[in-house]
Amino acid sequence: MIALLLIAQALPPVQAVQPPPQSSLNAPLQALTPEATAEGPVLGLAEALETARTRSPDLAVALERVRQAENNVQRAWAVIQPTLTATGSVTYSSEAVVPYSSTGIPDFAAASNWIRTGTLQFAWSFLNFRAFPALATAKQQVDVSRLTETEQRRDLLLTVAGIYYSGVSLRELAKVAVALSRSTRDHALEAQARYQAGLIQLSSALRARIDYLRSNQETLRAQFAYSSAKSQLAALLDRRDTAFELAAPPEPPEPIRGAFKEMLEQALRERPEIAAAKANEEIAARLKTDAWAQFAPTLALTGTGRYNEPPTSFSGDKGTWAVALTLTLPLYDGGFRYVALKDADSQMRQARAQTRSTTAGIEDELRRAMLDLESARALRDEAEQALVVSRENERLIRAQFNAGTASQVEVSDAESALFQSESAALQQRLSVQIASLRVAKAVGAFDIPGGAK
Repeated sequence: MIALLLIAQALPPVQAVQPPPQSSLNAPLQALTPEATAEGPVLGLAEALETARTRSPDLAVALERVRQAENNVQRAWAVIQPTLTATGSVTYSSEAVVPYSSTGIPDFAAASNWIRTGTLQFAWSFLNFRAFPALATAKQQVDVSRLTETEQRRDLLLTVAGIYYSGVSLRELAKVAVALSRSTRDHALEAQARYQAGLIQLSSALRARIDYLRSNQETLRAQFAYSSAKSQLAALLDRRDTAFELAAPPEPPEPIRGAFKEMLEQALRERPEIAAAKANEEIAARLKTDAWAQFAPTLALTGTGRYNEPPTSFSGDKGTWAVALTLTLPLYDGGFRYVALKDADSQMRQARAQTRSTTAGIEDELRRAMLDLESARALRDEAEQALVVSRENERLIRAQFNAGTASQVEVSDAESALFQSESAALQQRLSVQIASLRVAKAVGAFDIPGGAK
């Protein structure tokens, strides 16, 4: 024992290892990027969807198109409603106008350069066969515009929900990146201290620092992506600021389950695109009625009352009136009506083909949405299992590194695998939520009422 003490006293003290002068290890370690501070209160998903429904400029445009379609109904009524027109004029003539007296003799003493006239005209085309299909079409186009507004509203709400869930996922990813950056920074400081104590190589200390810088970059990337998602959401909500935060809804979207055939039948009943396509078929079929109506006569009643001062008739009356009943029968218009019949047939075939295309598109959308949901659930389960394994592996490798039985490369690989597993798990959870919403939209069940009325 005394000999060992004498030998220990004779050994020189341990000298700290200094990195080469040009080594980046001499530079101070970059500060840890903190978690982003809250910019405002939490904007819930339900509130975001309601705000989009009430304030979206795109939906406002769709609603105005509904109003314009309603105005077209009034225009269609105006074709068969009577009109009343009044016209008045005052004219100064270079030559005096000699009026006639009640006896039919010119009254030169009452000659005047001023002429005052007034006309009141009544017209009523009360028998016009083309007005009836035009009126029915105008009313049905209101229904089509409302269905289109419903479709656009559902698409917008799905987009808002998708961006919202994506933002929540990015926010959680940023938190994971901050935690990983803090861990890798502590490890980089520890590795630098161990290098200076001569326990590891310079390359291991540098590799630990590289791992920290990369994880810090992931933190910044996730935080900026989260801010970008909030900006995109603000644009859809017609907001001029991003002073709000996103949070996971207390309840996930309720999944819709059922056999494909039953869900397809529900989609064909509920989707506004199908109803709009069928309405367009009826509108196209009505074009044939309108084309045949062009061969029919029209009957109009007109009445005209005129006032002239000075009177210009031999009777000397200042006022005259006339009533006429006019029957118009088109005989030949250069073949325009026959072209209208052919065009009506073409429009009908086009509308039917469009309905088939819409039906096939909805069937494909539903099938792919169900496949995406099934795939997302399977991948989510796999990602959750991989995350459990990655966490265990990272803890084990760190313990082995501290014991000197694992290299820095193994630590770096374990940290990278852990972050990738965390990211994949968040992404797959998001995919399940988005896929559930897409299935709901595909069957026509994802909507907030309160559209065009």
